[in-house]
Amino acid sequence: MNTLAVSNIAWSPEEETEVADLLRELDVHQVEIAPTKVFPDPTEVSGAALDGYIDFWRDRNVSIVAFQSMLFGRPDLQVFDSGDLRRETFQRLASFVNLAGRMGVRALVFGSPKNRVVPGSMSSHQAMDIAVPFFRDLGRVAEDAGTIFCIEPNPAVYGCNFVNTAAEGFALVSMVDTPGFRLHLDAAGMTLAGDNLTDAISSSASMLTHFHVSAPQLGELEEQVVDHSLAAAALTDTGYTGTLSIEMRSGAPGEASRRVRDAVALARRHYPVAQIA
Repeated sequence: MNTLAVSNIAWSPEEETEVADLLRELDVHQVEIAPTKVFPDPTEVSGAALDGYIDFWRDRNVSIVAFQSMLFGRPDLQVFDSGDLRRETFQRLASFVNLAGRMGVRALVFGSPKNRVVPGSMSSHQAMDIAVPFFRDLGRVAEDAGTIFCIEPNPAVYGCNFVNTAAEGFALVSMVDTPGFRLHLDAAGMTLAGDNLTDAISSSASMLTHFHVSAPQLGELEEQVVDHSLAAAALTDTGYTGTLSIEMRSGAPGEASRRVRDAVALARRHYPVAQIA
């Protein structure tokens, strides 16, 4: 049985206490966070600040299970740019990996489509020559930190031109070939990329570590575009028992609790998730 989480990008910092209390009420015991939304500079956060934030959630019987949006606000960092800038990008991501290790966070989701744009002058072969060692080294950092760095396929409509489909993500993970680097899949992302949800999930199962329950453009969860029942059936058939994390952007002020409540209800209608005390 899977466990359910909600990403903190669904609410503002001012709404966090209200939503945290709601998650406890709803028996949701996991949260995914964008560290850039929590700490002014997550790579320089003190032990006391970390402990305080972990305790904020622990007091509500909620654990932090994943990171996302590590490069938010840093469009200058690019995987496929010059050597110096690539090294800076690597170091920034590695610092988040080590932060995750300090916090006991299991997975880091690397989407950041506009930070991994392959220049038009670069061939796909050249891009792979850069990407494979880049992510292999990050995977080794993650393994040493006791966590897993996951690539998220992003559709072209999100401005991504490197790893758009589940098959491309699986191929990259296979080439990188290190236990600290695995695959994350996103229900809306696969839908927008034209993936067959059943085939994409079943063929990627051996590398799948984390999964987002989502809507196009990170909107409020819906049932018209994304076939959540189909995704849920494929996850069940493959034996996936990891976290299912609701990912949606925040709405109008004061709407967070209603949106989170509705999203949790939708996820539980479609996905087999445990309700634990």
